[in-house]
Amino acid sequence: MIKVNRFTLGQKRIALAWMFIAPVVLIRLWTTLYPVLTVFYYSFLEYDLIMQRKEFAGLFNYVNLQYNQAFLDSISFTLIFTIVSVVCIVIIGTLLALLLKENFGGRKLIRTVTLIPWGLAMIIVAIAGQWMFDNSYGIVNDLIRRIGFSDFSFAWLANVRGGQVAVIIMNVWKNTSFFAIIMLAAFQGVPMELYESAKIDGASSVGIFFRITMPYVMGTFILMAIFIGVWQINSFEIVYAMTRGGPGNATSLLSYRLFIEATKNMNYGAASAITVVMFLFTAIYGLLGLSVYRKVDY
Repeated sequence: MIKVNRFTLGQKRIALAWMFIAPVVLIRLWTTLYPVLTVFYYSFLEYDLIMQRKEFAGLFNYVNLQYNQAFLDSISFTLIFTIVSVVCIVIIGTLLALLLKENFGGRKLIRTVTLIPWGLAMIIVAIAGQWMFDNSYGIVNDLIRRIGFSDFSFAWLANVRGGQVAVIIMNVWKNTSFFAIIMLAAFQGVPMELYESAKIDGASSVGIFFRITMPYVMGTFILMAIFIGVWQINSFEIVYAMTRGGPGNATSLLSYRLFIEATKNMNYGAASAITVVMFLFTAIYGLLGLSVYRKVDY
C-alpha cells in the first residue's frame, strides 16, 4: 500500500517553526499571565502579612478604597499629573522638534544636548529636582530672586501646590526630549515635494504645518501620545525620590500608594486592588487612544 504524505512542505516548515518557538511562547505567556492573574486573585483576598490573615474577602478591598483618603488623593494627583504632563510634553516636544528640524549652525550638537534629559535616570532627575526646589539653597528660588524679586522665598516641596508643580516640571523636563526626537524623525519623513508645492500655491507656514505636516505624521503623533500617557500613569521614581508623596499625600501617585500598601503596610490585598485600578486606567486610556488612532486619516 502506498502511503500518502498528508502534509505539504510549507506545512512541515510551519510546524517545525512552531516547535522551535513554542518553549519561548509558553515561557512568555507564563511570565505575563501568571503575575496578572495572581494580582487579580489577591485583590479579592484580605491578605495582610502583619495580621497574618489570608482569606477570601470578595469586593472588600475595592469597597474599602473609596473610603481611603490617601488613595483618593493619589487618584486625584495621578489624573492631574498625567493630563498636565501629557499636554505639556506633547506641545513643547512638538515645538522643539520643529525647531530642531530647521537648518542652522550647531544643529547636530543641539540635537545631542536635547537628548541628555531623557538619557538620565529618573531617580537622578528627581534628586536634582529636590535640590533645585529647596527653599534655602535651591536654584529656582535663587533665579527668581536674581530677576528682581529679591525677597522671594517659597518652600516648594513643603507646599501642596508647590510640590505638585515642582514634580510635574521635573517630569516634563525629563520626558519632553524623547517625544521631541521621535517627532523630529517623523517630521523629517515628510516629502519635500509637498512643502514645495504648498509654497508655490502660496500657503503660509502655519497652513503648511496644519494641512501638510501634522496630517502626514498624525499616526506617529497619536501613538507617541498614547505611549507617553501610559508612561505617566505608571510613574513612580519621580515621587519616590523627590517628595515621598508629600506634603501629606499631595504628590502621591497611584504607583507610590501601591508601594506604600505593599511594603509599608504589608497589605497585599489592598495593594493588588490598587494595581487593578491602575491597570483599568491604563487600559481605558490606551483603548481610547487606539480608537482615535484608527479613525485618523493619515
